Amino acid sequence: MLSCTCTVRADTRPSSSHEVFFAGSDYELNVYYVKGRQDGKTLLLIGGIQGDEPGGYLSADLYPDLVLEKGNLIVVPRANLKSIILGDRGPDGDMNRQFHDEAKTGPMYQVVGKLKELMSQADLFLHLHDGWGYHSPVYVDSLRNPNRYGQSLIADSANFTCDDGSVLPLQEMADSVLGEVNSRISNEQHHLHFFNTRTADPDTPYSEMRKTATYYALRKECLPAFGVEASKNLPSLEDKILYHNLVINAFMERLGIVAEAPRILIPTSGLHYTEVMVNGVPHMLKDKDTLTIRRNDEVQVVDIGTDYKRGVTMDLLGYGNLNDFKQSFRVGKDTQMVFRKEGQKFGSIDIKALSDEQYARYADKQKQEQHDHRQNVTRVFVVAVNDKHHVLLSGDTLKLAPADRLELISSFGDGSNDETVTLNFRGWVPETPSKMPNDDRGYLIEPDKSRLLRQYSEHGEGKRYAVVATDSRGNPVGEIWVQLSQ
Repeated sequence: MLSCTCTVRADTRPSSSHEVFFAGSDYELNVYYVKGRQDGKTLLLIGGIQGDEPGGYLSADLYPDLVLEKGNLIVVPRANLKSIILGDRGPDGDMNRQFHDEAKTGPMYQVVGKLKELMSQADLFLHLHDGWGYHSPVYVDSLRNPNRYGQSLIADSANFTCDDGSVLPLQEMADSVLGEVNSRISNEQHHLHFFNTRTADPDTPYSEMRKTATYYALRKECLPAFGVEASKNLPSLEDKILYHNLVINAFMERLGIVAEAPRILIPTSGLHYTEVMVNGVPHMLKDKDTLTIRRNDEVQVVDIGTDYKRGVTMDLLGYGNLNDFKQSFRVGKDTQMVFRKEGQKFGSIDIKALSDEQYARYADKQKQEQHDHRQNVTRVFVVAVNDKHHVLLSGDTLKLAPADRLELISSFGDGSNDETVTLNFRGWVPETPSKMPNDDRGYLIEPDKSRLLRQYSEHGEGKRYAVVATDSRGNPVGEIWVQLSQ
């Protein structure tokens, strides 16, 4: 897919919005806009242009969730999704050496073009990287010297003169920020230093920097631009994220962008469920399940149930590319769906493609097993409480506080091709009717704001309510209980 722009933009303040370019491709590009309650300067953050530098893209990934009092952010956590999935600096070439003037064609260069467009919307640009060693103004040893990039704030010039004659005091800005950042780092060995690559000078040893994003921003947009390099040799990934965040926050303060500081964390994912359409019919599967289909059935993954969805992809091995989420394929052989967050696999679903004769025998066997064991099926319920997913077994009780927000997502049995069922919260009626009778999936149920019909609760006490799963024939196939605290 060459290009698809899926836009959710908001004009109110404060607000956040999200654009997706080249959706479903190896170079899918997600851009996040955060607008403050008051307008102000705009900071552009780009991470992940080189996939073996996780400190940069995981740091950037914390900022789309901020609420700003003043100013704006444009955040691109994963500029080069393909390189991140593969953990490679640049499988199709180094993207950060493609910002010179010569126009080229291809998916990677389309991303470069979008990043250039974003630069025109910003007042300052930070490019987030992880580099080897520790930059030092003087030679200490092979790991700590003037040629190392780690723990540095890089600029292409001390003072850059734009085409209109204006001068960008890059070193002065960097020195001010580094004073603030290093005051917060107790270990002096981890202090960051200013690194002037003198990119435009004829005798610079870093002439390749003339093809980088920061130098393009200076030349073409007169945009103050810095490379932020955490060291790959730091003791932990948390340290890399922390030092990136300190630099970002210091520049936000300098620009007058007011926000809460994000948490320092490494998001993890687990595959709670996935929804797969087979010839347009939905199937709910769990991690390590097997999906059995006829050869050349049309298969499409439409939802991935995980607690943290940014950076999550699905690869249908032997089909499409590295990022096959929401793409349709005619599957004619046994294969596997692999679910990843960045380059880390966190789940898989096997696909077994049978001939018509094999599938007919399989279907007959499944019908017989379902008939024999229907009363003993282990049914799973997937719900979200305050946007966090929970998995419960039929008969379990979910405790809710009055201010909690509940969403009923799905339910499935222990058969890999188990049909999708409806979920009904007995005693709760939505304000707008659902498309399917007695199906409350997808609604936000808030106990303290909802009128619950007491007569449908257990013993009419208004404390415990049943959520019932019903199959296509109207038969109840499982239930969980919602316990309301006072």
